[in-house]
Amino acid sequence: MVHSISLWSVVLVAVCSLMTAVESKEVVCYYGTWATYRQGNGKFATEDIDPFLCTQLNYAFFDIKPDGSISITDDYLALPSGLNAIGKFYELKQTKPGPEDDCRDWWLERRNAVSFLQQHRFDGMDIDWEYPRPEDKSNFVLFLRELANAFAPYNYLLTIAVAASESAANEAYDISAISGIVNYINLMTYDMHGNYGVTRHQAPINQGPSSIDDSSYKQQLNVEAVVKYWLSRGAPASKLTLGIPLYGRTFRLSNPSFDGVGAPVSGVGSPGRYTQEAGSLGYNEICEAAFPRKYFDSAQIAAYASGNGEWVSYDSVDVVNQKCNVIAKYGLGGGMVWSIEQDDFRGICGPKFTLLSTLNRCVNNNGPAPATTTTRATAAPTTRAPTTTTKAAASGSGSFVCTRDGYFRDPYDCNKYYRCYSGYKYSFNCPTGLYFNEDYVTCDWPYNVRC
Repeated sequence: MVHSISLWSVVLVAVCSLMTAVESKEVVCYYGTWATYRQGNGKFATEDIDPFLCTQLNYAFFDIKPDGSISITDDYLALPSGLNAIGKFYELKQTKPGPEDDCRDWWLERRNAVSFLQQHRFDGMDIDWEYPRPEDKSNFVLFLRELANAFAPYNYLLTIAVAASESAANEAYDISAISGIVNYINLMTYDMHGNYGVTRHQAPINQGPSSIDDSSYKQQLNVEAVVKYWLSRGAPASKLTLGIPLYGRTFRLSNPSFDGVGAPVSGVGSPGRYTQEAGSLGYNEICEAAFPRKYFDSAQIAAYASGNGEWVSYDSVDVVNQKCNVIAKYGLGGGMVWSIEQDDFRGICGPKFTLLSTLNRCVNNNGPAPATTTTRATAAPTTRAPTTTTKAAASGSGSFVCTRDGYFRDPYDCNKYYRCYSGYKYSFNCPTGLYFNEDYVTCDWPYNVRC
């Protein structure tokens, strides 16, 4: 029996599994069903889902009543008497049949959970508790174990969405215990920007320079740190899916002339025309807005853009490709996106489902993502001028000396590179097995680099 637990922040996500007969990495797709009510090109109904791009589709959200039973939050949207979103969600499995058919949900009394999944023909549940208190850490394990035991006779999937950073995860989860219970752990490796009065990336791969990540806590807020932490705590790599945001976090610049990472801000950015949420823009809103200045931060491996006093940190195609490299490097189970209705699903700015299609393609690529030919300009912390990528000379002693601003590979260590800015030198290392490519100002596979 699970002891008393506060359920105010617990929601359920129903999931359909769309796995094919070919073994592949997971592409877990969350679908925010409220997008049905958006206007114009932002309106996204169940019929707009492309089931061939995902291995798991997560229907968000259901709620839990005080008695532990599941509650449908929007009857008109979900049921046949209205828009029948649940029924249409199930029909997607018939479009893309596979050896397993499953959809999932979460936190409730066990028998009620099984009954709900059977009634609506879901294949399992995803638990999204934001977030267990320290005193609930052991209760969460007990709950998951009981739910997994109830699901076992039906082969239902049980997955969880988790706070990613070390500080949050250490308080909330017994990682080794839950890893032995659930099928997959969806790492929410986004919304890591914080509120520090300056612009910051929300989902960077690498740690920033000491001027940006100036505390041990801030140094946890990147993909590399998150993955290494969860693996060190006993989570099997094959059960971890890397969260990739299909939206950006926005700020209002204090001075539009200063738009680099670490620039002062006066608050969050304006709401988007579709999502209508201050401080956030869907990728479709970002691409349609046509920000006049777009940058690729090759040090932290993240994208950002600015214009009209607004600033946004987001994942571009290049960033998604690099995150596939992280998935391959650590042998993770795949990628996860929040959420598909925020992608460029209509193909207004490029291919339909630009970012999701990129993930679907690169996550199962046997080799690394190819280097693109797009010019990548990286902004310095307080200027919009792109840096130069010409080589700088090393001193006779072998110690690298900055002679001008830019990014430069170490002349003796291909994995190491430097960022030179205003007379200061910042040292970085590429992930293991990668070399710094000065032509594209990014970490790359050795066969793409002359070194």
